Amino acid sequence: MALMSYPNLNAIHYQGFGGFTSLEECEDVRIKTENGIADMEMQRSHVVYIETYCMEMWAFPTQFDAPRRNPPEKAPKPAEFGA
Repeated sequence: MALMSYPNLNAIHYQGFGGFTSLEECEDVRIKTENGIADMEMQRSHVVYIETYCMEMWAFPTQFDAPRRNPPEKAPKPAEFGA
């Protein structure tokens, strides 16, 4: 989960990302996601505070059968996370 706070906005923006079967896989993508969002916002000259988390939760087995939009070997695109 990525949480983003922007000055002069009264809401915390959030976006979930997931489908990872191990904490190590999630941690790797979590760091890439946070860095990608920060890079994109700096290019736009936006000030943002970002925190990302790996949270364990149950998922429907069919979610693991569907093709991934963002395979772990690719850095996620921040725009896909609503940033």
